[in-house]
Amino acid sequence: MSVYTISADLLANIEKDEGIYFTDILFVFTQRNNAFKVAKDKNGYIIDTYKKVINNGDIIKTWLDLMSFKPTPFETIDIDLSKINCDETKFLKICKETKGQNKLIVYTIQNIKNFECQDNTVIFENVAIRLIDRDLARKELMTPLNGDVYINSQVARDNSQIIKSKNK
Repeated sequence: MSVYTISADLLANIEKDEGIYFTDILFVFTQRNNAFKVAKDKNGYIIDTYKKVINNGDIIKTWLDLMSFKPTPFETIDIDLSKINCDETKFLKICKETKGQNKLIVYTIQNIKNFECQDNTVIFENVAIRLIDRDLARKELMTPLNGDVYINSQVARDNSQIIKSKNK
């Protein structure tokens, strides 16, 4: 299982003609057969932040509604974010506290303003946070975990390919 932190920056900056980022990133987490979860804090700050995003509000509401079904695709992280004023810091903080899963999905790394980023990584409170922009996140979340491909009852195992096969 992989746990990702999704920044409000991603949700707020997806343009109307970029709907593929909703289907290939956000809605992947709503599929009950996936191995991915989204980090949230124990007091619901992260969810409240998502709800306050005006741009794409209807889509975000639909996503949150789908995420509310059991079993929940949210992973609750035991952290209190109420004393942190900066949103960027809050998302880095919850990501840091997600043990062994320090992956923050952002719209673009260029939007990280308050912290130094090198090689898609921010060192936050002595923990390396891997920043994943929308395109890399899409690729990472859409890659099948088992690597098996089925075509006309033929099986390609472990990310191999079926080429010039005649299935008779």
